[in-house]
Amino acid sequence: MSIKIIPQEQLEQQITNSVIRQIPLLFYPSPKTLYIHRAERLKELAASSPFSEYLKFCATIAELQANIVKQKPVNIDLPNILDGQHPPLSIYNFTLPTFWQTYLSDLLSSVTATTEQIRLVIEQLRQNSSEQLQDKANHLIKGEFNCVEGNEAMFIWSALSIYYSQLASQIKGKAVAESTDKNWLCPVCNSMPVASIIQLGSNNGLRYLHCSLCESEWYVPRIKCTCCDNMQDIQYFSLDKELSATKTECCDVCYSYLKILDQDKEPRIEVIADDIASLILDIKTEEEGFTKSGINPFIFAQ
Repeated sequence: MSIKIIPQEQLEQQITNSVIRQIPLLFYPSPKTLYIHRAERLKELAASSPFSEYLKFCATIAELQANIVKQKPVNIDLPNILDGQHPPLSIYNFTLPTFWQTYLSDLLSSVTATTEQIRLVIEQLRQNSSEQLQDKANHLIKGEFNCVEGNEAMFIWSALSIYYSQLASQIKGKAVAESTDKNWLCPVCNSMPVASIIQLGSNNGLRYLHCSLCESEWYVPRIKCTCCDNMQDIQYFSLDKELSATKTECCDVCYSYLKILDQDKEPRIEVIADDIASLILDIKTEEEGFTKSGINPFIFAQ
C-alpha cells in the first residue's frame, strides 16, 4: 500500500479498502508549533545525554526555525500541484523557488556563540552564489547527499524544512490508499523519513513515518519493513530491552533499519530530537550489518 494526495472534491470518487479508509492516512505539519516542541525536547534530552552540546546546538536551530516561521511566514497559492502522478511537492512536480534562501540567510545571521568549525561552515555558505545554493538544495532534495558537504547540508536542509513544512501545511487535498509497493517515501514531497512513530490518543497504536523535509507524517502498517515492504524476518534492537521507547526495526531481507519510537512508553517523544539522542543505538545496529534507510536533518554524512 502507498498513499497519494488528491483534491478534496475528488475524494468520494476514490475506492479504497474500507479498513484503510477509517485510518487517518496522512497528517500535514503544523510549523507554528512543531519547531517549538522540538527545541523543548532537545533541551530536555540534552540534560542527560553524552551528546549534550550538540543537542543544545540543534535546539538553538529549532528555536530559530520557530522564530522565522512566526516572523516571515510563506503563503503560496498551490492550485495545480495535485496532478495525481507525483507527490505534490516533489521536485518533479514543484520547482523550488529561491525564496528559501532568505530563510538560510536568516539562520546563518542568527547563529552565535558557536564553535570555530561551525563558524567556518557559515562563512563558506555565505560565499556561495544564489545559483550555487540552489544547486546544492536541489541535490539534497533529490537525495544526492554526497554532492553537498555534511555541515553545509544541515543548514541548507534546516532552511528548506521551514519552507516545505509551511507549503505542506497549506495543501488542500486528502490522502487515499493505493495498492503499490512505494510506501517509504513521503507522499507530500517524496523525501526520506527520519523514523517512524507509534502514536497516542485517538490514533493509539498506529505507526506513522515522519518526513525529514516537509515534516508530514503518513501511515504504514506495523511489523513491516518501511524500505522493502517485507513482513517476515523483522527484528528489533534497543539499548534498554523491552522497556525502551526507542528501537531499531531491522529487515533481514534488505538489511535496512529505521528507528521506531513509541509514544505509549514515552509521550514526550519528538521524532528528530529522540533520533539524535539515540545515536548510540544507530552505532550498535550498524555494527550488526544493517544500513539506515532514512535521514536525520541534523546528521548528514561527512
